[in-house]
Amino acid sequence: MSKAIAFLDRAIGWIAAAALAITFVLLVYNVASRYLISFGWLSPSVQLNWVFEICVFMLVWAVLLGVARIEKRAQHIRVDFLYNKFGPRGQLFSEVFALVFAMGVAGFFIYSGKIVVEEAFLWDERSETTLRTPFWILYAALPVAFIVHLLFIVERFRLLVTTGESAKHTSFD
Repeated sequence: MSKAIAFLDRAIGWIAAAALAITFVLLVYNVASRYLISFGWLSPSVQLNWVFEICVFMLVWAVLLGVARIEKRAQHIRVDFLYNKFGPRGQLFSEVFALVFAMGVAGFFIYSGKIVVEEAFLWDERSETTLRTPFWILYAALPVAFIVHLLFIVERFRLLVTTGESAKHTSFD
């Protein structure tokens, strides 16, 4: 399972990087075309009215998937001053408690995100741009990212139970 999780982690890294790169290129194009149109060097027809929409969709996906990668590495913000006062047994208990709680939170977001996606699909919610992009694509980022999040939490829990070490002590590439 560790190899599959590692592959998923790398794939998500590449997907998020590609989404950010595409977002950058689209925004540069849109800004440049706006200036070139204002100078009269280009026709207004080259201005794309859907760039902002696609960029928002991609940023939401990249951020939510990136959060899952942070969870895998245990690099999220945490309160260490109390954790460091515990002995090894107390630290293990607090890690187990935090991971079990995180599993519950991930389950909640998966379930509620699924409901939102189903409703958007049922109502055929779409953007107002020329693309008429279905909003369920945007909303699907929540349950999909938290499914990945849950997989990473379960992997961290497995490592903690089998080795007694937190993910933050494991080397990641």
